[in-house]
Amino acid sequence: MCLNPGEILAGRYRIIARLGQGGFARTYTAQDIQNPENPPCVIKEIPFPQSENPQVLERARRRFQREARALQTLRNNSRIPELFNHFEENGNFYLVQEFMEGTPLSQELPPGQRWTEAQAIAFLREILEILNSIHQANVIHRDITPSNLIRRQTDRQIVLIDFGAVREISTFTSNSTGEILTSQAIGTSGYMPAEQYNPRSVPQLYNDIYALGIIAIQALTGQHPTNLPPDPATCDIIWDYSTPNRPAVQVSDNLKNILTTMVRYHFQDRYQSVDEVLQDLDSLQLPPPPPPPLPPVGKFRWLLFGVAGLGAGLAMGLLIPIIFPLISIISREPTLPTPSPTLPTPSPSLPPPSPDGVSSGEKLLVQPSDVSLKQRGINEFADSNYPAALKLLKQSWKEERKDPEALIYMNNALLKAINAEYYTIAIVVPIRRNQDGSILNANLAEELLRGIAQAQTEVNLGLPGVNENNKDFPGQGFLEPKAINGKGLKVIIADDRNIKDYAVKRAHYLVERPDILAVIGHYTSDMTVKTVDIYNDNKLVAISSGSTTEELTRKPRKYFFRTAPTTRIEAESLVNQLIFAGEKKAAVFYNPNSPFSLSLWEEFKKQFEALGGTTYKSSNYDDLSNNNFNAEAAIKEVDEKAGKTALLLIPDGQVTNSLENAIEMIKANNDRNWVVGPWTLYDPGTLKLATQLNSIEKLGISVFWHPLISFDKKFPQNVEKLWGGPVNTRAALTYDAARTLIKALEMQQKPSREGMQKTLADPNFKAAGATGIIEFDPNTRNRLNPPKRLVHIVPCSKEQFGFTFVPIEFTTAAAAGLKCE
Repeated sequence: MCLNPGEILAGRYRIIARLGQGGFARTYTAQDIQNPENPPCVIKEIPFPQSENPQVLERARRRFQREARALQTLRNNSRIPELFNHFEENGNFYLVQEFMEGTPLSQELPPGQRWTEAQAIAFLREILEILNSIHQANVIHRDITPSNLIRRQTDRQIVLIDFGAVREISTFTSNSTGEILTSQAIGTSGYMPAEQYNPRSVPQLYNDIYALGIIAIQALTGQHPTNLPPDPATCDIIWDYSTPNRPAVQVSDNLKNILTTMVRYHFQDRYQSVDEVLQDLDSLQLPPPPPPPLPPVGKFRWLLFGVAGLGAGLAMGLLIPIIFPLISIISREPTLPTPSPTLPTPSPSLPPPSPDGVSSGEKLLVQPSDVSLKQRGINEFADSNYPAALKLLKQSWKEERKDPEALIYMNNALLKAINAEYYTIAIVVPIRRNQDGSILNANLAEELLRGIAQAQTEVNLGLPGVNENNKDFPGQGFLEPKAINGKGLKVIIADDRNIKDYAVKRAHYLVERPDILAVIGHYTSDMTVKTVDIYNDNKLVAISSGSTTEELTRKPRKYFFRTAPTTRIEAESLVNQLIFAGEKKAAVFYNPNSPFSLSLWEEFKKQFEALGGTTYKSSNYDDLSNNNFNAEAAIKEVDEKAGKTALLLIPDGQVTNSLENAIEMIKANNDRNWVVGPWTLYDPGTLKLATQLNSIEKLGISVFWHPLISFDKKFPQNVEKLWGGPVNTRAALTYDAARTLIKALEMQQKPSREGMQKTLADPNFKAAGATGIIEFDPNTRNRLNPPKRLVHIVPCSKEQFGFTFVPIEFTTAAAAGLKCE
């Protein structure tokens, strides 16, 4: 029910008038009768969400409290209305905020009138300074529109009002699995980016950057955003065009590039932080603009909550904004914003909000078969309800024991729930995704995460009281608990998608997090070569468990280490196997654009020919990454031009479809000629192929660890108990990378980024892992005395596809000691 003038709310606030009503809330003007001066204020009324699930209301309450706390952190920011009070009454949440007089920016943007470039730049700087302040406080607005930017009457500065996160609370609902989610998108059509139309999307910094860029474009073009056409190829907004009755926008190429980058359709192509935009703006050289004229305000008051903003969050099922009729606005000359004053700097202890693809427990990155309990645990984690998150994640783990993401999040929730001190490291993994962002294949990422999750669990089980109070925590009774000098270990997961642009953005985000002391990653050589200098320049240790290219040996970096052997070591294993099999000729198929694949081919060629072998490279079919690769035609060419020859297949680390093409080559070869390849072929897809062949005896794959030849004999046993089955060489090398960082943390009295580098680079540093003793060459920082073995495929009926990998010296599963019946 609406509040009426004269009613008293919470025994304190006398309602003066109702301002308006939108889809999610009502706003009122009121007076605080307990304040002698009776100052006017604005009250926002948000109804409880409508759901029969009691957890929905409880979640809404926690979110309301969290958002109120967030607004309170901004109380010293003069450009944000101050929050005076918050409470709930009569089935509604209420916010009481500062009342201001002013006019909305929408009045300064009449259709057809354009701002100058100087005006647009001054406006961008003013709002970017406001955004910089709120983003540093871990707050995202989500509904920046001209109606929510108010030019204050007293000083002509712009004030940012009506944060979208608060309005979201009334949209909470739950689905059939118990997952609590928002039922409608929060934002305003035309001003919110494509990803924000998805109610499940997690608010990100680049959402606000998009909205601000759109407003600047509106000011320069005189066109409402919904009237600007999209590019049919990219979906990007086209705004710098001309027509016979509409001249082109007079703006410099530099500013045009900045604005275009701010409003890219795909969020990964946008600026990821306000600092990035400000840096590019700083490069623009323009004379200072004149001060703005005072508009005729008269008796009109623009209140704290814009009426237009109340109905902004509409349910949007499309990713392209719906075109709304342009509302007639009183025409007036655009005014020039004034520069923003210096804003108070928030506490540096608060990390920036994590982007999509980065999570310590608040987002679902890897999708298991059943996510209901896990998602609920993640929801609680996001709301900082760590005991509840821990309980739900434990339940999820019991149902899906092979899920390493759940175990990492469980560890992180444990640290918070017991108030433990801890150190933080991150791991970057590749999750292969479709164009729409859905997961195509997460197997590789999960393999890597199992290694670090096991090492993290060993540390956190050693914290005081964990074994007594969390008896159902995984790993108890068999993992050796050992805290890091009495402290725990937090792990942040980042997904680089095996795409270079994503990898670069992940690296930039991680180096800006001062709490992160080291990073495990990136996995593939392609991503590592692209990002290694970002980590090195920012003095953050990156230790890779998968990058093997010699390119990183030729130009070593001070802060880069690796637990995986280089391609020179891997080539030795493959060359020795072919020489042992009596093969003197080898035809190569690889990805010439992959640093790993190219490096291994160069090392193999050099070593093989030095021992009297010859190599053949097709001019038509050598590129395994070609989308039109034809395995049958490639085999036919080898037969016709090279005769009987072994095949060297070097697929990349699932950056392209070269693994699938390599498996097709093994199939087309049909066990006629010997095939050798790197550990990228150590994949379930290769085992599955064996079911389609009469025999698969002539295949050798290099690996660096196998359960039957583990340096640490307890590791494979613990793996079986923890995960309910074996892990592979990738998990073992990631476990070793984690154990290496843990050892370096233990050796420092006050661990730091530079201390991590100095400790690892010390010639006397040693860490024991699953694959052996880890120590590093002081010059190259490559691993000294790295492991190298080969495996092949043998039948084993109890395995998933009826086959398994065993070290090549064992001719059968029985010879390897496996019980397959």
